[in-house]
Amino acid sequence: MAVPRSLTALVGAAALSLTLAGCSDPPIGTITATDGTTVQKLTSPLSGTCHGFGQGVTAVRNNLLADVVLHHGPDCTDPQGAETFYLATNTSVEDASEHWLSFSIVS
Repeated sequence: MAVPRSLTALVGAAALSLTLAGCSDPPIGTITATDGTTVQKLTSPLSGTCHGFGQGVTAVRNNLLADVVLHHGPDCTDPQGAETFYLATNTSVEDASEHWLSFSIVS
């Protein structure tokens, strides 16, 4: 039995899409964070994973070619009542009353 050409093309396109999705490059650039005394700099962190700051930071500069979400918990979660903070590419935030412990990359 012959397989219709349109079905073959559809299956091929789906396979190519899945292959390309698995080969995505990490975001290029840096995240710079500070608690006022110590500066942390992460270069080209991997997408799809949680990145910890190690200690609470109060200022973050996003120089990645991707947006990030800042979290109050160490494992990219937030305690009840705490809100995440969306930080677009090439922007920064500084707030002495906030302490972010981790971030994730928006994909």
